[in-house]
Amino acid sequence: MKKASIILFLFISNFIFSQGEFNNEKEIKNIQNYNIEEISKKVNETITIFGTLLTPKSDYNKILIIISGTGKISQKAHNYLTEYLLENNIGVFKFDKRGVGKSTGEYNDLPKIYTSDFIEIYREFEKSKFTKNKKIGFLGHSLGGIVTTLSIKQNIKPDFLIQWSAPIGKPRELLKYQIENGIKNYDKLIIGKNTEERINALNYVYALIDKNPNKTAWELWKIGKKESKKINVNKKSFSNYLMPHNVEFARIDNTKTYQNIDFPTLIIIGKEDILVDPKQSKTELNRIENSNIEFKEIEKLDHFMTKKGTNQLTNEIYDIDSSFKEYLVNWIIELKK
Repeated sequence: MKKASIILFLFISNFIFSQGEFNNEKEIKNIQNYNIEEISKKVNETITIFGTLLTPKSDYNKILIIISGTGKISQKAHNYLTEYLLENNIGVFKFDKRGVGKSTGEYNDLPKIYTSDFIEIYREFEKSKFTKNKKIGFLGHSLGGIVTTLSIKQNIKPDFLIQWSAPIGKPRELLKYQIENGIKNYDKLIIGKNTEERINALNYVYALIDKNPNKTAWELWKIGKKESKKINVNKKSFSNYLMPHNVEFARIDNTKTYQNIDFPTLIIIGKEDILVDPKQSKTELNRIENSNIEFKEIEKLDHFMTKKGTNQLTNEIYDIDSSFKEYLVNWIIELKK
């Protein structure tokens, strides 16, 4: 059952953040113009994480670590953003996920595993001579934004943080948002005749998980299949959801992490994002009330900061809109040196 639940979660997580393996990545142009340092960290006998630090040959004082979203994404991703950062004298560090590119082991980007791998490679990155006396920032895209907050919770703190299309509060809420937007990828995970029934089932199972913070998925299922009858919720509607890694994901809550952030942070999202709710993000941040956090919505852009009609199967998905990259780079440059 454990193996089956992992497979299902990986399948579902790719849908949640809508990016799989498309072979749509490219090396940056003119890479020879920059300092290149390969960094690797052996996690265990079968797993080694590989990354590359690119820095300008001229003076620079900031480095941005990009933590990608879900899917089999390598360090070649985000090539256009990487080029723009380097052109503006900002170093960039990216790494291959476990089982992707040069990194060894079996692919797995469940939040807990992905965070652990990031922390391992980050500690190796810190040893580089190119990082000395530099301001280090994290940029988490989508699932990568969950990884950044989980890392911060473990006291791995940057000098500045950028959260790009990343869920605020309880990331599980984006599942409801996507169902409400007509995304059909969850029909076998949360079963119902219509959107209302699916949302009702999700609300019930979330409440069940919250009421029983120490119960396993199996224990929750035993409670739910009896209890749900009393409130007219079909147990079959949520039975596929109650698997260990889905329950683990449902218990993630980054609210306190955002409340405690004491370094400059930019939360940036496209107004046309149908995967992560911009309105919910703004509401949560208003509730958090942290003066170190700036919230920015970009008009007419989606989850990937591209415009409607962009082909996600090609490198176009990484050709981010100029309004986004210019805002992001200006924000970094304006930070106190």
